[in-house]
Amino acid sequence: MRRFFIETYGCQMNKADSLSLSEKLRLSGYSEGRDPENSDIIIINTCSVRKTAENRIWGRLGYFKNLKRKKDIIVVVMGCMSQRIGDEIKNSGYGVDLVVGTFYKDKIPYLIENFNKKNGNVFTDEKELPFSYSSPEAGNPAKAFVTISSGCNNFCSYCVVPYLRGREISRNSAEIIDDVVKLTQKGVIQATLLGQNVNSYGLDKGDITFPELLKKIARETDIKWIKYLSSHPKDFTDELIEVISSEEKVANYLHLAVQSGSNRILEKMNRKYKIEDYIDKITKLKNLVPGLNLTTDIIVGFPGETSSDFQDTLNLMKTVEFDDAYMYKYNTRENTYSSDNFADDVSDEEKLERLQTIIDLQIEIRKKKKTSRIGDIFEVIPERKSKNNQNEILGLTKEDLMIIYNSPDFEIGKIVKLKAVKLTGNSLFGERV
Repeated sequence: MRRFFIETYGCQMNKADSLSLSEKLRLSGYSEGRDPENSDIIIINTCSVRKTAENRIWGRLGYFKNLKRKKDIIVVVMGCMSQRIGDEIKNSGYGVDLVVGTFYKDKIPYLIENFNKKNGNVFTDEKELPFSYSSPEAGNPAKAFVTISSGCNNFCSYCVVPYLRGREISRNSAEIIDDVVKLTQKGVIQATLLGQNVNSYGLDKGDITFPELLKKIARETDIKWIKYLSSHPKDFTDELIEVISSEEKVANYLHLAVQSGSNRILEKMNRKYKIEDYIDKITKLKNLVPGLNLTTDIIVGFPGETSSDFQDTLNLMKTVEFDDAYMYKYNTRENTYSSDNFADDVSDEEKLERLQTIIDLQIEIRKKKKTSRIGDIFEVIPERKSKNNQNEILGLTKEDLMIIYNSPDFEIGKIVKLKAVKLTGNSLFGERV
């Protein structure tokens, strides 16, 4: 029995794709290897959102090239980087055998089985996207990702995703419900719904809206927790706020990428909302959802960003007080609107200085927000044992907060109730109640 190993980079959508592919390969008669060195087929699921991700993948391809000198292996590169520069990867000299774009992922078992070194073996021209049924996470069978849509219609000026994953396509709602039902029958407690923009789900095909989908899943399945990624502010409606506040199964967690606090920069980014609208939506949500865990994305140094624009971002962070943030300095991505039309005129030195400033501010806010959680009671799904202490378990709360607690047993598939008792560094610690 040949063994496969999948190495995944990038977003949760890529993780879901890898889980689905793992299941398909097992059903096709392959077994999963514990590491690349002990596997016959190595698959890299790639990300192209940032150049740093692609640089890491090139480094890994160099390692696998050396590994191929020692043993007979097939190296497959799939995902967004393959879609973007498939021929370049195949002709790079790194010994890549198969290059599979974003629309071909479900055909990988067939492509491996029929692999022929004499062919071009670059598959990036398919345009029909089949949605796959979901599988529980390999390391935690209590959780699963469920893809509800793919692609994006927003064309933010800095983003390459619409060009690589295509226009938005929504999955049939009845199939999504059936997928969640089947997952609960396998013991899944938490389903995370995935799409490049879940808030616009269904608008492309006249199916039910995203708030309606959340209600149907909550009321027609036995799933206990529902989370979702990612949300776009322009489509974040009052109807969705009402569902989040009223449906107990929908987690008090929201990742809502703001990107900038400056209306001028948001317009250049083609984000299609004003910062006043964003703050108004967050204020409504916080008033209706006590204990909300709110996270975001922020980019600094976008073309034309002035000191005043940057100050607007700082002011936004102080006003909203995000629980956490993913913060980046702007890097050009080829074939995006911003790279083709805007000069990258903020110096790298200035970008790094601004990035460090928002990181320092967010660290202060995060500590304040986590300290305020001490004394709160949380429901937790155990995630894994601590690497440093086998009696310490790391778990994720329904609010998507990480919390550590002592236990001699790792209770897979159970919900544990904890009281947050202290904050050490960036880590919340809890005790059973």
